[in-house]
Amino acid sequence: MHKYFARRPWNVFRELIQQHSSPGDIVLDPFLGGGVTVVESLRLKRKVIGIDVNPLAVFITRMEASPLDLDRFEEARRLIASKIKDEIQSLYLTKCPDCGMNAQADWYEWNEAERKILRIKFDCTHRGHSGIKKPLLDDFALAKRLDDEFEATIQKRQLWFPQTEVPQGDKTNSLLNNGTTHFNQIYTRRNLLALSILLNEIDRSDSATREFLKFTFSSCLKWCSRQSHLRGRIVEGWAMHAYWIYPNSLELNVWNTLERRFDAVIRGKKFSNEEIGDFYKAAKRFEDLKHASCLLLSRSSTNLPVPDNSVDAIITDPPYGANVNYGELADYWWIWLNDGKTIEKEEEAVINRTRRKSIREYEEALTKVFKECVRVLRPGGTFVSTFNSKNAAVVTAFITAASRAGFEIDSKGISYQEPIKAYTTTFHAMQVGAFVGDFIFTFTKRVHARRANVHGGADDLNDFKNELGNLISECVKNELTESQIREVAYKHLIPFIASHTSVPFSCVQATEFFESKMRESSEHFRNRRKSIIEVRRRTFRKNRI
Repeated sequence: MHKYFARRPWNVFRELIQQHSSPGDIVLDPFLGGGVTVVESLRLKRKVIGIDVNPLAVFITRMEASPLDLDRFEEARRLIASKIKDEIQSLYLTKCPDCGMNAQADWYEWNEAERKILRIKFDCTHRGHSGIKKPLLDDFALAKRLDDEFEATIQKRQLWFPQTEVPQGDKTNSLLNNGTTHFNQIYTRRNLLALSILLNEIDRSDSATREFLKFTFSSCLKWCSRQSHLRGRIVEGWAMHAYWIYPNSLELNVWNTLERRFDAVIRGKKFSNEEIGDFYKAAKRFEDLKHASCLLLSRSSTNLPVPDNSVDAIITDPPYGANVNYGELADYWWIWLNDGKTIEKEEEAVINRTRRKSIREYEEALTKVFKECVRVLRPGGTFVSTFNSKNAAVVTAFITAASRAGFEIDSKGISYQEPIKAYTTTFHAMQVGAFVGDFIFTFTKRVHARRANVHGGADDLNDFKNELGNLISECVKNELTESQIREVAYKHLIPFIASHTSVPFSCVQATEFFESKMRESSEHFRNRRKSIIEVRRRTFRKNRI
């Protein structure tokens, strides 16, 4: 229903919840994210606590889980259409090249360097057909007129849109370096006007459906900026874990996008109404869970408002170091929902050089959260986490943080989940070298004080290095890619780290040795990437419109 970065496979989490809890148990997710633990727990009749420092994560999850009166929502949809559909669609008028009558542009492809329309995808209502055409003088004139009249129209109509400055950050610096200083510059003025008209009407709508209407509006934003583009024949909205405007961008018709997102939200809410229904009862604090089923909080999990030994299972998926800087990316949506204000990021557990969050700060942040998890987890309960990173040092930081907090794990508590097919077609997963599977870690609370590993000496480390070095060499001979070798090697490295957390030197040495061997194979990886990219280019040329 709504984009959120690094969503996890629902069926994997459903199985984990079934395995580690029973109906009526309390499940905690201290890194809520896209809400999969919450939704699947409610479907399985567990009570659930979802916490995230990112307020967008909490908003999306609440909309996913809470019931919606679909008849009332459909009526609100029709009412909005009756008031503003024609006005918004007038912003996207073009001429049908076949009959010469007015048609609707579904998208415009722009050359960003020249700010020139290249092609238009149109729908002709008179003849009931669609196609792609070259722009005419009228198309350029309409775009120019809307640009020239934009400020006067906004002022006259008393419309609002966020004019928020882009803050510095590892993910936002790409915008700043290209001269984009404010978030509204990511949109064309035509789409900015359409979004402002739409949001103004939603703000005046019936309060019973307004929040879901804003959810639908927010869901549109992925598709409505200049970050949209064509991937072969596929129209793709914002797809990266970074801000990026393509050389040839797409300007999508906002009203058509809204209609598609309305349909998506209605499909999603039909499903959640059937699967969760009236089992969802919102709690405001932990004590309410005696009668309620779902507590969602936007705050840091370093200080959980949850009693000791009160949670039956913890199922989560924490941030993977610098892989996704959620706060910086979520600002794109949140400024529209929060009067132009960005998200507070001080307590976010990520690696971000611009904000001076190193891997040490990242490990410390995880340790604080995991200590709270140890405190609230009942004796005998399990803490299950999916985790993966292309950076072995980040994986080591995660395992070390869990150990320092008071959890323990053995090699039998580690398994690898192959990537689900539906998750291999995302832009991030399709990048050459992407590492898309997940390791699943099952931790328990440490009962006795941690003792030094008697097998953690130099001989043990040297044996491991020899074994890992031989393994990597064999993988290179077999022409495996970097991500494939990491998958194979991690199945040896991770159990070693997990069994040697009491010997930090061995963990550091093992991780550094692994990365050094990977660097030695860098030429092999470059050649494999070139080969894969060339195959993709040939395929792309065949499928190009």
